[in-house]
Amino acid sequence: MILFLTMALQAAVPPTASTAAPAAPWTPRMKTDAATGLQSGSVSASSVEGRGRLVVRCDRRSDNVVSIQFIPAMPFAAATPRPVSIQVDGAPPLGANWDFPGSGTYVADDQIVTTLTTAIAHAKQIKVRVIDPMNNVVDATFAGPPSEAPIKQVVEACGYTFGQAPVRAPAPKAAPAQ
Repeated sequence: MILFLTMALQAAVPPTASTAAPAAPWTPRMKTDAATGLQSGSVSASSVEGRGRLVVRCDRRSDNVVSIQFIPAMPFAAATPRPVSIQVDGAPPLGANWDFPGSGTYVADDQIVTTLTTAIAHAKQIKVRVIDPMNNVVDATFAGPPSEAPIKQVVEACGYTFGQAPVRAPAPKAAPAQ
């Protein structure tokens, strides 16, 4: 009887940070800014080879920004933009130069992000190829999300319409010199 009660009490205690299981792949991690009430967040998955993590992230700032990031297991050095391609379900790769601020790489161009988030959201398999700052090829393979819902949740938290590039207001024109 005492053994049963001990087991029941242990089961009732919420897991601590050290005992909590890591979130399942493609589980959105959302947070709300207490000052503004605005949500931001991310969703990610680790590669099947353990070479890195693929992240879709929403950052709420003066301009809301959705980015796609590749965070390698062995951090990259900071560098000028370099080639990265994403291949979804064997289709031709979608490539562009991504930024390398140090540790990882990301792209935040609205049109590229819209194309990639839509493709990733429906993918069964995602292959990422990065040409790192040392000109080495880094390949990583990811299982796709179970549905479009986790990607859509993060994209829409930034005020984007899933599948549509946001229309940004043009920058104000400089006043003519007099």
